[in-house]
Amino acid sequence: MGFSFSTHWVCNFVVGLFFLELVEKFGVAPVYASFGSVSLLAAAFARYFLVETKGRSLEEIERSLNPKA
Repeated sequence: MGFSFSTHWVCNFVVGLFFLELVEKFGVAPVYASFGSVSLLAAAFARYFLVETKGRSLEEIERSLNPKA
């Protein structure tokens, strides 16, 4: 969790640091469109590559990740 929070804050800092420069250079619509496209790619990644764990026991999750076991 610490690594996750640290990564989140670093990414938040980078976005805040360069946002106004990007808006001045490219305009508001392209900057927000790029943020939206990155968000859609992240959602697609989560949908197709991450395992759903809601309502499953740890043993069930381990079996689904290691089909040979």
